[in-house]
Amino acid sequence: MKTAIKLNHIYKSFNKRPILNGISLEIKQGEIIGLLGPNGAGKSTLIKIMTGLVSPDAGQVEILEKPLSKSKYRLKRYLGIAPQELGIYPQLTVKQNLKSFGALNGLSPVQIEEKYLHVTSIFNLKDLAERKAADLSGGQKRRLHSAIALMNQAKIIFLDEPTVGADVNSRNQIIHAIKILSQQGITVIYTTHYLQEMEALDAKIIFLNHGLIQAKGSLEKILQTYARPSLELYFERTLPSLKGWKIENGHLKLANLGSKTHYITVLRNVLSDPKVNQNQLVNIRIIKADLESAYQTLLEKRITNEY
Repeated sequence: MKTAIKLNHIYKSFNKRPILNGISLEIKQGEIIGLLGPNGAGKSTLIKIMTGLVSPDAGQVEILEKPLSKSKYRLKRYLGIAPQELGIYPQLTVKQNLKSFGALNGLSPVQIEEKYLHVTSIFNLKDLAERKAADLSGGQKRRLHSAIALMNQAKIIFLDEPTVGADVNSRNQIIHAIKILSQQGITVIYTTHYLQEMEALDAKIIFLNHGLIQAKGSLEKILQTYARPSLELYFERTLPSLKGWKIENGHLKLANLGSKTHYITVLRNVLSDPKVNQNQLVNIRIIKADLESAYQTLLEKRITNEY
C-alpha cells in the first residue's frame, strides 16, 4: 500500500507560541484517519499544513510520496477539503453546484460528468439534482458539501465535522459514503466530536494533544490500551461518601475499572454498604469501555503529564 501523506518532524509556532512540536506521521492510501484531540491541540494547524495552506517552521510534508513544498500547485489538485463551514452556492441547484466546482477545479467536461455521476451516487444526491441548495435540509447540505470536495482529482480528502447539523439518516449516509471512498483507495482525514462515528468507520485513530501525537493506532488497539469501563451511582438523597468514588454532576462515579468481573464485584460490595441503602440508590449506570472512555483516559493522562 502506497503512502498518501508523510510528515517528518513538523514544527509550527504562532506569535512564539508552539502549536506543533515535532509531528511525524505516515498515512497510507485508502486509510480512514480519525484526527481527535481537545480544542487547542493543534488539529486545525496540522490540517492546514497537510493541505499546503500553511507552511511549517521546520520539517517536511510529502503528498503521494512527493515533497509538498516543491510541487505544491501540482499536488494540491489531489487534495479535497470540506471545512466545517458550508461552502455551497444557495441559489444554484445541486447539479449546478457540483459541476461549477468541477469546472473551477480544472476538470474537463468529460471528467466533470464522470465525477458528477460518481459523487451523486456515493452521497445519494441523484434525486436532489434539480433542487436549489437553499431548499435542502441541513443534512442534505452536508452531503452536498462533502461531495463538492471530490469534484476534482482528489485522492485525499479532509472532512472537518462533516455531520454537524445532519439528521440521523444523512449522518448514516455520509458514514456509508466514506466507507465506499476508502474501499476505492481514497484517503480520508476525518475530524469530529461524535466519537461514535469513529467506531462506525473503524477508523485509525490519531490523538493529538499539546502539539504532540499522544496516541495512534487502529481503533481496536486504542480501545485495548486506553478504554476503561466505569460505574455511576444516582441517589434520591444526599450523596454518600464512598472510598474511591468521585462526585461528578450530582452523582458518584468510579472510573478506570478493570474487567467485567471486577465491576460486578464492585457493585456487589457497594450494594451491601449501609450508606448506599440509607441514601436511597435509584439508578446504576455502567459505562462500557468505548472510544469515549479512551478519549477521557487520554485527557487525564495529559493532566498528569503521563505521555
